[in-house]
Amino acid sequence: MNIFSVKSLHDAKSIILSEHNTIALQPESVHLLESHGRIAAETLYSPVDIPAFNRSTVDGYAVKSREVMGASESVPSILTLNKEVMMGENAASPLKSGEAIYVPTGGMLPEGADGMVMIEHTEILDEQTLLIKKPVAYGENITYRGDDLKENDAILKTGEKISAYDMGVLAGVGIGWIKVFEKIKVAVLSTGDEIIDYDQEPKTGQIRDINGYTLSGASIACGGQVVYKALIKDDFEALRGALDHAVHTADIVILSGGSSVGTRDFTYAAIESFESGEILLHGISVKPGKPTIVGKIDGKMVFGLPGHPAASAIIFEILVKPYIEMCQMKAPGAIKIDAKLTTNLHAAPGKDTFVMATLHRENGINYATPIHGKSGLMTVLTKAAGYIQITSEQEGLYKDQDVEVTLLREVTR
Repeated sequence: MNIFSVKSLHDAKSIILSEHNTIALQPESVHLLESHGRIAAETLYSPVDIPAFNRSTVDGYAVKSREVMGASESVPSILTLNKEVMMGENAASPLKSGEAIYVPTGGMLPEGADGMVMIEHTEILDEQTLLIKKPVAYGENITYRGDDLKENDAILKTGEKISAYDMGVLAGVGIGWIKVFEKIKVAVLSTGDEIIDYDQEPKTGQIRDINGYTLSGASIACGGQVVYKALIKDDFEALRGALDHAVHTADIVILSGGSSVGTRDFTYAAIESFESGEILLHGISVKPGKPTIVGKIDGKMVFGLPGHPAASAIIFEILVKPYIEMCQMKAPGAIKIDAKLTTNLHAAPGKDTFVMATLHRENGINYATPIHGKSGLMTVLTKAAGYIQITSEQEGLYKDQDVEVTLLREVTR
């Protein structure tokens, strides 16, 4: 029986994150519509100026600004109307002295114009005469060629996550295919004689696989791709065979259950049974999640998480997710919200304690309410907006104390 050699949370994170170079993601080309949320594998430069021509930002009249310098309601400037510029068409006729040309918002500015008067500051006197009742400065209400992007400006840099707005800019410059890094391939193994899949009817003593789907969803949410998911009985050879397949299929392996020191907990032994198997840590001074195992097989990380759903989810958030993020060249980070605690909260002495919490907002203040439930209760996960961390140096937190809630999901205001 292997006994824990418990590491602090700080040391555990350092050990795990130092291994982030174990995954070498390869580039692949994807269509623009498939690029959202992917990590750019190349720096992309604009092949054109955006906009490609001088454009009006208002509905109004293109003028020479010096000719309307003193215009006012009482003494308007008088200009001759020329033909209008149609949307999507070239402004073929240059603007001559003493003329005004109608240009819609986004329309091309005629050559010679250096100001746009908004339509509400004008009055058409007759078919050929326009009154300008307000002056405009040089360049007012105009977007010039290249104001947004100039040719060869960087649009997207290697390692950046592609957003919807990046997609729009890429479309605007005519780029439809992008090199991105492959998604991290994840294998998820749920262990235990009592575990069955969602579509099976449980007999007495059996439970459906909660962790496998929770961890799969969490892996997908932070950029992974689940390529292998399996239920493994409490059998050493079965677990070893599943691990062998997993490390040949995926970049990382996540197990739930079997990480403790019971007579049927085989994760430690199964990892060590491989010639390349190595245990990096077994046991972390956290609550919940103390019996976590982290190892390597063939240079690939294997995370052995606790079987209880809440404990498994917490360990994923604080250890596995940051590792996946660093492998994608993203600095580990999470969205946190400041809140006031609605009740006293006790901690486990000498451990970093993580407590699920709900959030509500009242009179402009966020309030966090701890969910007091055992780590085996799955409804703790569905109710929680996030979690509160009490560090090992703290004995607890007090009602009305300011705390940080690390979000597990989007919250409504």
